Amino acid sequence: MAACGERIIFPLGAVMEREAIPALLRHPQMRVFHTTLQDVVSVVEQSPTGRALLRAAVMRDVAVGLDPLLDAQTSFYYPLQRRLDLGYLPDVLQKSHKGISQYLASFCGGLRRIWQQGRALAPDTLLKPEDFMRYCRAFEADVAAVTHALAWELRAAGPCFFWRHLLAGADGDVATAFARTAGAHPRHQFDGTALRAAFLQWFQVGERVDASDHLALEMMDMALLSAAQAGDAIGRRALDMTSLSALGALPQGGNYLLGMRFRAPQMRRAADPFNRTHLQHIQRDISYLIEKQKSF
Repeated sequence: MAACGERIIFPLGAVMEREAIPALLRHPQMRVFHTTLQDVVSVVEQSPTGRALLRAAVMRDVAVGLDPLLDAQTSFYYPLQRRLDLGYLPDVLQKSHKGISQYLASFCGGLRRIWQQGRALAPDTLLKPEDFMRYCRAFEADVAAVTHALAWELRAAGPCFFWRHLLAGADGDVATAFARTAGAHPRHQFDGTALRAAFLQWFQVGERVDASDHLALEMMDMALLSAAQAGDAIGRRALDMTSLSALGALPQGGNYLLGMRFRAPQMRRAADPFNRTHLQHIQRDISYLIEKQKSF
């Protein structure tokens, strides 16, 4: 929700440095969101992974905005504008642990996406449609795994309300898989074993996979429309397994997906009937487009 017709956007670096922003004096809603954003950042900074992801985002001059059309637990990153939009929460919820936790979930996920974008690992529609869907699944699983690892670090540092929020939420099974594996041996929470367990668990719930497939196909549809108008290439490249492994790199060093062959049964789950039909239409349209481009 814009204040007096203005978009609510703050440079992340200024929020971290707690710099004075004159516009805040004019708009109460901007003050509330800015204060909430400072609270979220101050929590994230207590996690080693969170600090590293924050530094990477600040180095890219990322700004954080408020989009009233987004759900509070979701975020959307615009790489060309270098802007991360968070969803809207009523002022009263922004002051509660529940509200802060919802923003933490979307903000931490957004930071991981920004970091992957900076490494040129964002989903690429040059991939064949079925490979694009597979990559998007792994991308989303990584975002979830790293978000849970960050929450686990915060739990150890003191602020445990975010971990409880994830444990009680829709992805509570991912949190349980991480915690069970981390508790099996002390080193598992540091050597990537717990992260890998959370990553694999993400694929166990069909609704998550279906939602990822749906979004991937929507992205492919938009790219197909653009390619048809501009004559760009789309949907031609096969997926290289090293690209999937690269998703596991961590900002502090190490890669929790190194050596994974990505052949687990849950990772080869077929698309649901609706998404499968959508995929077939896209494959047909891409074949038609390629033949049309060859004729010129």
